[in-house]
Amino acid sequence: MTKKRRSLIVFMVMALAGILLLAVPALAQDDAENKFAGDIPQGGGVAPQATGGPDAFGYTWMDQSTGSCDYQFVDISGSGALVVSGDDVSSGPISLGGNDISFYGNTYTDLVMASNGYISTDPTDTGPDLSNDCPLPATPSTGGGARIYSVHDDLVTNTGYYEWMDPCPRPADNWDHSGGNSPGCHVFMYDNATHFGGTATFDLEVILYGITNEIVVMVPDGIEETGSGSTTGIQNDGATDGLTYACNDGTTFPTGQDTAVCFFEPSAPTDVSLSGFVGGSTGSPLWTAVAIALLTVAALGIFVTLRSRQEA
Repeated sequence: MTKKRRSLIVFMVMALAGILLLAVPALAQDDAENKFAGDIPQGGGVAPQATGGPDAFGYTWMDQSTGSCDYQFVDISGSGALVVSGDDVSSGPISLGGNDISFYGNTYTDLVMASNGYISTDPTDTGPDLSNDCPLPATPSTGGGARIYSVHDDLVTNTGYYEWMDPCPRPADNWDHSGGNSPGCHVFMYDNATHFGGTATFDLEVILYGITNEIVVMVPDGIEETGSGSTTGIQNDGATDGLTYACNDGTTFPTGQDTAVCFFEPSAPTDVSLSGFVGGSTGSPLWTAVAIALLTVAALGIFVTLRSRQEA
């Protein structure tokens, strides 16, 4: 074996060792960060986390504490269409103005707003589901469809409004605003809701963006029970995939704090790099770098083998 070949072999071994030393701890950290997204123990509450995901489809979330999900409540009580009012009822299918919505890979032109604090893609959902599920995904006690849970609990909604707004007065978080206005948005506002049997009223809302399909849940300070018996999150049609921001945990909506939670679709068109995303898929920058390095080492190995055969 020549000195040059020995040097190449030593280089390959050192390069491979270096890749493994860098990749293994990082991959272990990715797994640890993502474990709570799919391995939440059944039966107990789930405390809120600033970032989370991805789920199997690729959705992730951030809340207002990250600086990448702004709290900016949009009051449409004076301009929106009254679509739902009462206890354990729903709006029926709401024909969406403006852009359609993509949710877990399916496109929807109609959504249902339920008085119990969730939005459903099931046009037959009449809104009786008053029992929150914890954690998600979970088969609903009644109804179906893909769902967005803002504050799913036994609520009484005094007035629930819907309005398409273009441009959206609350700019999308994952949009490059240097080129102009934010995409339009669908606003669903729960006005003067109460927990069943309670007296304290509160507002909450869900904003769904056209084009980027970002989902924003906003809950102002002052909600009774502070999340101790509710669920906030998303899940697909069939309840096989989803994300739980929090459920059955009294620290979900702390007194003295406005809460915003942003759920991001993995394929959303954007020029903005959102720092803080948690991910461990094979499409992450870490895995890409590892794959390129391993392919480089493999190519060197093939080169050395061919040269050895030629010189033999």
